[in-house]
Amino acid sequence: MSFLLENSNDIFCVLDIEGRVITANASFGHFTGYMWPEMKGKNIADLFSLDDKNSHTDLFKKIARQKNIAGYLTTIKSKDNAFLDITWSFSFDGDDKLIYATGICTNQNLHSIAHNFSEKMQHVLANLGEGFFMLDKNWRVIAFNPAFRHIVNLPVNELKGADFNMIRSLIIADETFPEFEKAFEDKTPVTVQYFNKHYKGWLRLNIYPYKGEMICFVNDISHVKTQQLVLALEKRVLELNMLPSYSLSWIADRLLIGIEEIFPEMYCSILEIDAAQERVYHLAAPRLPVEYSKAINGLIIGTKAGSCGTAAYHRKQVIVSDIENDPLWEDYKQLILPHGFKACWSTPVISSQNNAVLATFAIYYTSVREPNAAEFQMIARTVNILRVLIESKKSSERMEEQNKRLQDIASISSHNIRRPVATIMGLVNLFDREKIDNPLNKEILEHLETTTIELDEVIHIIVEKTVNI
Repeated sequence: MSFLLENSNDIFCVLDIEGRVITANASFGHFTGYMWPEMKGKNIADLFSLDDKNSHTDLFKKIARQKNIAGYLTTIKSKDNAFLDITWSFSFDGDDKLIYATGICTNQNLHSIAHNFSEKMQHVLANLGEGFFMLDKNWRVIAFNPAFRHIVNLPVNELKGADFNMIRSLIIADETFPEFEKAFEDKTPVTVQYFNKHYKGWLRLNIYPYKGEMICFVNDISHVKTQQLVLALEKRVLELNMLPSYSLSWIADRLLIGIEEIFPEMYCSILEIDAAQERVYHLAAPRLPVEYSKAINGLIIGTKAGSCGTAAYHRKQVIVSDIENDPLWEDYKQLILPHGFKACWSTPVISSQNNAVLATFAIYYTSVREPNAAEFQMIARTVNILRVLIESKKSSERMEEQNKRLQDIASISSHNIRRPVATIMGLVNLFDREKIDNPLNKEILEHLETTTIELDEVIHIIVEKTVNI
């Protein structure tokens, strides 16, 4: 049996009840590009398209309940970024709590309607990492590959011959559709890029009108576009930080607004930690409800103080994917759940100078979820930027305070010291050295004593100010 499975042209793998891969055959690696050691212990749903991945928990529960499921279609992304349609059959072994899964790759040919493609072209387009689709002169979808189906998340039977105007919102943003129409009408190639709310990522369309038909390639440029936008935001924020007229809270607000524009589903917050390392205080949260920000302002950090208070206390990142059911939020979830937020990830900003916690950077989501690799990367970059912003602003504040103290010392030196010194010098000149018993000498000595005490007090003030510097 093991020989047959290992040499089968179909995908075969054994999963645990959560969907983690226990073993897989050679065909699994052939189609997905992931060899057995790479997938061991990983969840097979990590290969699924976004919507398939979101429903994978229900899938595995259904398998355990029904024991056998056949004809379950998913789109997976291979290691070389090709999209494959896989039809699965699942069988659940209740004794060993194992799921036996077999998969058949169903996209060996391009999905097309009465269109002549060479076999070689069919293979290339079907396995292309970019989305590909064609429209006829009546705006009907006459050909598409699995990568395009992954983007619009529609089954094959709904896409074949579909009126593009009925599905255009899934692929074309309202602001870019006029350019798409113009390319069709003028028979002129055009490239557009935009954020697709349905796909939840940045897409680039290369559109080529040809003999009354429209050939389109759709490429996910989210990673590159996000990197460009994040770099531009960081540069802009650091430039603002160099200007003394802007406060830390204002600059932090600009940073979070920029992040939320790049990642529209994120709701960001920055809480400062006091010098005693005991409480959190609101610094910036442009889209969080004001009443919530007020409610958590000044809360004590601790071992069960939500995401931010706990992250500050333990000085490490805290990922809460489900606020309602996480013990860290037991005493605070009534403050946030009414506003529709279900997840909160918080990361402490640690000082590079004295290892103190300066602040926490938190991201709230309206869905139960954990960060992906791109979000972890963004969080790390934002924390580094915040460290620079906070430390530079605090350094500037210390410099301003020191300059003020130096100015006070200079003022004291020029006025408060000069006057008693001048008095002493005058009294010394009046002292009668020839007639020591002159009654005026006693009065002069009394004035000298009073003035010396006054001078000593001024010197003490200067010493105190100097020590603080």
